[in-house]
Amino acid sequence: MGTKLRSVPLQTIFRGWFQHIGCRSTHSGVVDQGPDLAAVLEEKLNVEQPTQTSNGAFIYRVPDSLRSVEPKAYEPNIVSIGPYHHGSARLQAMEDTKWRIFQKMFNPNEPNRPNLNAVLKELEEMEPQARGCYSEDLKISSIMFNKMMLYDSCFIIELLRETKQTNITLPRWMLSVLQRDLIMLENQLPMFVLNKVYDLTRSSTCEAEENLDLKELAVQFFEPMIYKDLDTPKTSALCEEEDGEKHFVELFRASICPTQVPKHKFLVKEPHMFRSITELKESGVKIKKAENCQPLDVSFKKGVLKIAPVTMDDYRFTLFRNMVAFEQCHHACRPHVTAYVFFLDRLINSAEDIGLLHYSGIMQHTLGGNKNAARLVNKLCKELAGAADDSYLQDVLWKINCYCNDGWNQKRAKLKHEYFYNIWVSLSTMAAILMIYLTMFQTVTGLGDENVRARMFGAAFWATFAEAFTIPLGVFKPPPVPAKDELQIFQWLLGCEVLDDMNPFFFMSC
Repeated sequence: MGTKLRSVPLQTIFRGWFQHIGCRSTHSGVVDQGPDLAAVLEEKLNVEQPTQTSNGAFIYRVPDSLRSVEPKAYEPNIVSIGPYHHGSARLQAMEDTKWRIFQKMFNPNEPNRPNLNAVLKELEEMEPQARGCYSEDLKISSIMFNKMMLYDSCFIIELLRETKQTNITLPRWMLSVLQRDLIMLENQLPMFVLNKVYDLTRSSTCEAEENLDLKELAVQFFEPMIYKDLDTPKTSALCEEEDGEKHFVELFRASICPTQVPKHKFLVKEPHMFRSITELKESGVKIKKAENCQPLDVSFKKGVLKIAPVTMDDYRFTLFRNMVAFEQCHHACRPHVTAYVFFLDRLINSAEDIGLLHYSGIMQHTLGGNKNAARLVNKLCKELAGAADDSYLQDVLWKINCYCNDGWNQKRAKLKHEYFYNIWVSLSTMAAILMIYLTMFQTVTGLGDENVRARMFGAAFWATFAEAFTIPLGVFKPPPVPAKDELQIFQWLLGCEVLDDMNPFFFMSC
């Protein structure tokens, strides 16, 4: 009885609950009517104004897809320049060095020191423009931003001046590390900021060292990273498309761009080329080192592929990765370095390809074995977008494909690869051809009539031998002289008169 009384309220409760749910699902549009979505979005748009990011930004954060392949290539080792790595704990040691350099440049005890107030005033006026050069909204105060720009600019300028004067006080190991850090995309200052500070801190007592402008000093500072151990001419000439007014990465990239670049994009995409160096050699293409050229120059003419020499090491990979990252982010520049990196990736598929480039004098590396070097070169193109629609190598690849697809070139290359790939095989092939020809000549002569044999014996042996090769051309036609006896036959063989007192063993030995 007690159980029945307790079950009645429970049934009533569950029945009412299900009825409430059914009613709610049927009239959800009335019961759960919330705020209007359009009104919510409009309120959010009014409250959260978009950040003032300039479309003219050119100092970027490296995309995560590229960073994941080789993170160390984009992170500075000892010095931070600009806001992206400013305040990093592991880079604080160089902040003291920056302060000492700043103190040296604006020493109060120096009568000819630069005007600090004038420099700061110019930096304050350029602050909005400088902030717009970075692709991210910088959460840093105006005072800290200008102080950072001043310290970093003084550090870079003094470093370039010291390297020009060849009286560097930095440790020997530090110079190459600084070159690597200062060429990283995330470690840049706007070029117009550096130019302004450089002009305002010129020393009147060092006019001999101040003849070069900042761009020339910077190119000379970074030249060892690409021209080291190479015979290509060191030049600071910038290509017509880019004048290096953005930052050091763009400046150095502009200084090594190829000499002959089409001014406009191609109407068709870059042709595919899947042939490695080994396959090109087997197709009859000759690989040679280009001379007196820019580092990215590649040419193909009459079956000869000429490539500018290049040395691959850890610092070179850092340089290429950061220039490629800039081209991937900055669509206003043409992807010359990206096209060159993809070209190397196509040429190199194995350790044998690296070896062929090395023996041709094109590629040197300090990456261990050739197998490891090939793997690292192929890794350069990982997670990269190609440059098929705007590659300066399109004409070169088209000529290579046409040459390799030509039937005559393929047959000639196969013949050379199988029968003339070294001197001993070549001599054996020529000897076999000679024996086949002489056998055919002997057979034809044996089947001839008396007049043919009389013509043969009518001339000296070597003349007849030469005639055997000139008969098809109709060049050698001596008059027939019939052979009358065996003595004349010996005379025909020896090409001289036979004397009676000749030793018979002489003829046997012949």
